[in-house]
Amino acid sequence: SFTSVGNNGEMVEEWLDLKNGCLCCTVKDKGLRAIESLMQRKGKFDYILLETTGLADPGRVAAMLWSNEELGSDIRLDGIVTMVDAKHVEKQLAESVPAGETMNEAQKQVAFADRIVVNKTDLVTDRELAELETTLLSINGSARVLRSSFARVDLDSVLNIGAYADSSTATAAALTGVEAPLFARNATTAHSHHQHIDGNISTMALSAPAVLLLSWRMVEDWIQELLWDSRVPGATNEEPSGTMELLRLKALLNISDYTPVGEDKVHPQAVVVVQGVREMFDSFVVPPAQDPTIDASSSPYKLVLIGRNLPHDSLRRSWDSLVAKAAADAS
Repeated sequence: SFTSVGNNGEMVEEWLDLKNGCLCCTVKDKGLRAIESLMQRKGKFDYILLETTGLADPGRVAAMLWSNEELGSDIRLDGIVTMVDAKHVEKQLAESVPAGETMNEAQKQVAFADRIVVNKTDLVTDRELAELETTLLSINGSARVLRSSFARVDLDSVLNIGAYADSSTATAAALTGVEAPLFARNATTAHSHHQHIDGNISTMALSAPAVLLLSWRMVEDWIQELLWDSRVPGATNEEPSGTMELLRLKALLNISDYTPVGEDKVHPQAVVVVQGVREMFDSFVVPPAQDPTIDASSSPYKLVLIGRNLPHDSLRRSWDSLVAKAAADAS
């Protein structure tokens, strides 16, 4: 269903027909046709908020919207917001994994989130809340965590996130830590106080020097091998097939010889945003006016990975090897 404001200012609820009742489980074309029908019936919208069930896989919905070229000119994926119950979420995170899956739905929803709203904070102590936030950030260290009671939250903090935007100021700000310290929280050093929760789901951040240009061909090959082959790039038998599972990839990189998908123009130097969901990824140029401010003491350029069974040491060695090769080529 969707809710809109009628001519008299009253809230009006209408329904879109999905045969099996679930958007994330609906065949892709049918789900997109339902949204296209919504656009045709109601005209242009300021914002469309999809509220899924507690059992939905946000990755499927994100991939459906993000990769759809037909809706690209009218609709863009803004971000994923996950609301958790402060009193019960740790129990949900520790629930058994369904047959044929590697994670339960609560783990997926936290891992995919760009914003995590911790609700019912009035039901837990400050210490319990702090420990819970540590647990959540150990799963997804790139998400911004918000606290709420009775589901009250500032709309500006959950709308217009820009998590999947191409060249928006919001994207550059988020990735460089100006608005929210996306990469400052490297949760690889965080340890949950609740060891019964799957500790194999984690976030790691890989840095690149501010003054070094990375070849797009090298970076693209590295990402493709990581996402498509589910292996540490350049490694042999480093990880058994199927052990490592990537959920999200986010990056802001200083790139040389970048060619956008579908274009012939080559950018000798460009600041590039890369976004990935499971095996899908895309990249965009950040306009010069929105380039991050370079601090001589630290680099804003990072690549963040969120997933299960990430071999942190092996991935860091592989990335460092790529950076070292780029430095050697530049010398």
